[in-house]
Amino acid sequence: MDPDRGLESDPGPGTGRHGAGELIAGVILLSWSVVAAVLVHLDPTPDKLDSWGFAALSSEFHDPVLLRIADLRTAAVLVVGSILAGLTVVGRDRWRAVACLAGPPVAAVLVEWCVKPLVGRRFDTVLDYPSGSVTVVAALATSWSLAVPRRIRWAVVAAGSAVTTMMIVAVIRLRWHYPTDALAGAVIGVGVVLTLDGALHVVRARWIDDTGTR
Repeated sequence: MDPDRGLESDPGPGTGRHGAGELIAGVILLSWSVVAAVLVHLDPTPDKLDSWGFAALSSEFHDPVLLRIADLRTAAVLVVGSILAGLTVVGRDRWRAVACLAGPPVAAVLVEWCVKPLVGRRFDTVLDYPSGSVTVVAALATSWSLAVPRRIRWAVVAAGSAVTTMMIVAVIRLRWHYPTDALAGAVIGVGVVLTLDGALHVVRARWIDDTGTR
C-alpha cells in the first residue's frame, strides 16, 4: 500500500494547484503587514483606529477572564498546539504537517526578534508592535484550520476566528497593546502560516511534475 495515498483522499486547499492560491493570499497579508510596519515606524503615535478602539473597549487591567485568555500566548501553548496540529495532518499530508508545525513558532520568532525591534513602537516602555500574543493565537488557529479534514474545516475556522478575536479584545482591554498592534499580529500570524503552507505545496507540485513521483 502506498503510504502517500492518503494525500489524494483529502487534498485540502493547500495541495496541488491550490498551493499557489494560499501562497498568494499569504504574501498579500505579509505585504500589507510590511507596509503597515513602515508607516508605524515613521509615525508610532496612536492613530484614529487606536483612539476609537480604546474608546469602544474600556480598560480592565486585572480582569481574570481577560488574563486567562491572554495565557494562550505562552510558549507551552505555542509548542504543544503546533505539534498537535502537525500530528493531526501528517498522515494525510506531510508537507502541510511541516507548515502546521513550523508556522506558528516562525511567526512568533519573526514578531519578537525582527518586527518589534525594527518598528520600535512602545507602549509603557515595552516594544508592542505587533502583538505577539495575537500572532501566536492567529497562527495556531490557521494551522489547525489547515490541519483538520475538510468536512470540519469551517467549524475550526469559526472557532479559531473566535479565539483570535477574544485575544484581540483581551490585549486591548488589558491595555497591553494598541488596536493596530493587535490587528497587525493577527495578519502576520495568518500570513506566515499560509505563506509557508502554500510555498511548500507549490514546491511539492513542481517536484512531482519534474520527477513524476510523489
